[in-house]
Amino acid sequence: MSSLRWLSVFLTPLLALSVTVLWPVSATAATEIRVAYANARGEPVDVAVREWAEAVAEKSDNSLVLKPFPSGQLGGETEVMEQARFGSPLITITAYSNFMDPVPDLAVLDAPYLADDFDSKLKVFDSGWFAEQEKKVEGAGYHIVIPNAVYGVRQLLSRKSIATPEDLSGVKIRVQNSPMFVAAISAMGAVPTPMAFSDVYSAMAQGVVDGLENTPSALYAGKFSEVTKHLNLTHHLHMVAAFITGQAFWQQLSPEDQKILTETGQEMAKNLRSLVEKETDKSLQQLKDAGVQVHEVDIAPFRERAQKEIPAEFPQWSDGLYQQVSDIING
Repeated sequence: MSSLRWLSVFLTPLLALSVTVLWPVSATAATEIRVAYANARGEPVDVAVREWAEAVAEKSDNSLVLKPFPSGQLGGETEVMEQARFGSPLITITAYSNFMDPVPDLAVLDAPYLADDFDSKLKVFDSGWFAEQEKKVEGAGYHIVIPNAVYGVRQLLSRKSIATPEDLSGVKIRVQNSPMFVAAISAMGAVPTPMAFSDVYSAMAQGVVDGLENTPSALYAGKFSEVTKHLNLTHHLHMVAAFITGQAFWQQLSPEDQKILTETGQEMAKNLRSLVEKETDKSLQQLKDAGVQVHEVDIAPFRERAQKEIPAEFPQWSDGLYQQVSDIING
């Protein structure tokens, strides 16, 4: 056999093998994005995120993959926000008050008594004011993927019934460690007591605090009906959160992928609102069944105090900010 023919016989199968081995490597890999949130499996946010992941996979033909990480697996809100800002491929849900440092004015959206219902609150996200805040967010290294994720209405659970701000004088209410939530509870007349949510049950049982504020769903899930029996419908915050990512990572995505995440994200936000409202009704009934007395509250005096005291707590805000945003929401 000639050396040329021998070389041809030897190389032909190797070339075929090379094509077989290299072909999968040249295929485009899917973009995997982690979605981080503190909510446990089965809660409305978790259910909505998992359905969002299915929609993204379908719309992108599996080129985009959302991987849910519930129960704070990737860290707390501010910690995960930093991961996103430094370019990590993740999306996280966060309270607007967590923007107090980079974009102070945006934190007003977590101020108490800005809105009486979600339809009114959601109007702010179509305003020119919010568009300006979004630009500032991007300048701070973040991108808001979904601005209008309905989270729930926060109420007050306490040892005694509450009808007026005076009833809260000297009453210790647990709050999350956030300047806005501390200011909100103080403006309502109570003594804000920052504490980790995981420590609240024992603190209530031991009398360290006299109550806490949260959504009915969280209050029922935390089994707080075992240690206190008065739910006061103060309606102090119609909470709307944001799903955000880092601006650096967002710019790495193709315009098509950005559009898929944005459009399916809006459908997810509608789904989340429906889930939250159903879960709220269910949780209120479960609290009643557990022996909790539910009290209607005249919120007018609480709102009056908030309108006066909250702006004074945040001198870093633009002049007239609270009233400006309130006018957009209620106008």
